[in-house]
Amino acid sequence: MKLLSLLKKKPFCNDLHFFLIAIVLLMISLKYYPLLILLFLYLFFIYKKTNLMIYISICCLIIISNISILKIIKSNNVKTTYEGYVLDIVDENNYIFKSGVIKILINDYNHNQNSGDILNVEVAIKENEKSYDLDFDYDEYLYSKGISYSAKIINKKFIKSGFSIYSLKNMYLNYLKNNLSEESFNYVNAIVFGNNNLESNIKDSYSILGLSHILAISGLHIIFLFKIISFLLLKIFHYYKDTIPLIILSIFIILIGSPISSLRALLFLILGTLNKKGNIYYTKLDILSISFIIMMIINPYSFYSIGFQLSFLVSFILIFVNDLIDEDNIIKRSIKSYLLIYFGTIPLTIKITGSISILSIFISPLLSSILGFIILPISYILSIFPILDYGLKYVFIFINMYIEGLSNYLPLIHIKAMNIYLILAYYLLYGLIIYSLAKNKNTYFNSLLLTIYLSIIIIFKYINPFASVTFINVGQGDSSLVRLPYNQGVVLVDAYNSYSYLKSEGIDRIDYLILTHSDDDHIGDYKEILNKIVVKTIIYPRYDERFDTLLKDYKNKTIVNYDMIINLNNVRMEILGPINKYEEVNSNSIVFKIKIFNKSFLFTGDMTEEEENDLINKYGNKLNSDILKVGHHGSNTSSSKLFLDYVSPDISIISVGKNNKYNLPNKEIVDRLNKISKVYMTKDRGNITFDLLNGNMWINTYR
Repeated sequence: MKLLSLLKKKPFCNDLHFFLIAIVLLMISLKYYPLLILLFLYLFFIYKKTNLMIYISICCLIIISNISILKIIKSNNVKTTYEGYVLDIVDENNYIFKSGVIKILINDYNHNQNSGDILNVEVAIKENEKSYDLDFDYDEYLYSKGISYSAKIINKKFIKSGFSIYSLKNMYLNYLKNNLSEESFNYVNAIVFGNNNLESNIKDSYSILGLSHILAISGLHIIFLFKIISFLLLKIFHYYKDTIPLIILSIFIILIGSPISSLRALLFLILGTLNKKGNIYYTKLDILSISFIIMMIINPYSFYSIGFQLSFLVSFILIFVNDLIDEDNIIKRSIKSYLLIYFGTIPLTIKITGSISILSIFISPLLSSILGFIILPISYILSIFPILDYGLKYVFIFINMYIEGLSNYLPLIHIKAMNIYLILAYYLLYGLIIYSLAKNKNTYFNSLLLTIYLSIIIIFKYINPFASVTFINVGQGDSSLVRLPYNQGVVLVDAYNSYSYLKSEGIDRIDYLILTHSDDDHIGDYKEILNKIVVKTIIYPRYDERFDTLLKDYKNKTIVNYDMIINLNNVRMEILGPINKYEEVNSNSIVFKIKIFNKSFLFTGDMTEEEENDLINKYGNKLNSDILKVGHHGSNTSSSKLFLDYVSPDISIISVGKNNKYNLPNKEIVDRLNKISKVYMTKDRGNITFDLLNGNMWINTYR
């Protein structure tokens, strides 16, 4: 009753957006400290212009306290053994385990656990460090879901079965999985239960077309459900109030794990209903702000979720569409509305997909309406009547084929993901357009500024005079990216766990993909790269017979021999090995040297000492290089003293994963390298990039 009484008085009516802006600046500045100045300037403005300073400060302090408590709980509960219960099943290889106040995402390969099972587990906590600024922050992702750690199971002891709130959901999901086709189940799982397990190529196709919102439980889905429930209650029980539909909807969202976008939509719906009480009314912006504040108090890390950002950003834009667009024609109005949303979400779209499609601006509004009208009802119908899947599954099969085919034909502009400072500059220009629309001023000049800014970001790689060589931190594996000035050439050396980085860098063309040898820790992502990026030529070694099978379906490939020269504009790559055929696959690694400006890099794959000796005998002092990519991740099977004497590097790079099972790099090898060069390891430094311009070189490491 106190809540209703308070809501009738409508505290901070028309002022709640001040809280929202303060929290946004707070959360950004907690991650990017230089931006604290923006927060202080804003608080100074609040102090001078409003009487809200104390209330906003209290709100910010509550959120900071929540973040501190989460960190304290995490740091005080780092153990290797836990007793608790399985809270929820993620998939056949992962489940969420709860022990006291701690939730852990446990990787337990091909487990047979059920929600509620009480276990005693021994785990190895995983370290999820970022490798570069725009890397996916897995820890933040886990925090946004209330999970403290991810871990790998070592041992477990089943104690007894129990009950979890998600037991019913998982039992029903298993029932649907056994009674629906794979295509239908994937859509039902995504749209009804919030688990988007569609194949990556289908998800990418939806993102490229600007339709990924259809696959997430968003405001559209919640309103649809609310109206269906209300309609059924009215027709069957003649119940016309909002209370029971809201309660049913709330229980449903809790059972499916409270996805961020659905929680936002539910809060908006509940607050909108409560807003009818009293004589004063909160605006839509007020209600959005209250929803935002509640979610931030519950879990501040939600802010860093892309789903959270997109959900609130789109909702924020939609609130002002009616005021900003003075257009009677429904079609023109819809197009202008979509353009506002499209350009308002471009930085986030680029972060997700690494690209934008101009044509999707014209296609997406129509497709969104049609597909939403088809996919939503069918998914909910099949979730209740799976027997109807016999005919309806073909709808999903056709949609998958159509979406994937259409996305493949759309020309894409690949763009490097923007850092926080570029994003802020973008939204400053976007805000000027919104301001012009609100004041009924001409928007052409501001629109031109935004277009020029976006164009510079798109073409930057073509005007960038720097060359770069990046040793990508891929864990226990190898992958390096060589880029020439003005986008004149791109070379990828090995392809393990590197596609995400290439996408974030806006790489749309690789001139040479050099696969040094066929071990999985060097070629892991090669299929995804070949399917999604234009690769002009694949290079692989003569004596690695496994490639005959792996690359049989690809035509643009070249077998290389030693003494072969590959020219890429003004840069030469000299293939030095393998010279002979060896029994050991690692010994058959491609070894090559590339000189950019006046700096030479020697790449050695996983070559062993026997290949090193052959190289010494044939090339001698020609092996001398400024930077050495150390062979075989610093193993003692390579990097002999004699070989290092001939190479004589100034800098040695070891690509190696933390806490790997091979205990690499070998201490003796590291000591040997330290005596002649400065040693950088990806496990400690993250991505290691050499930027080169004329005779100058700069070394940039993420950590």
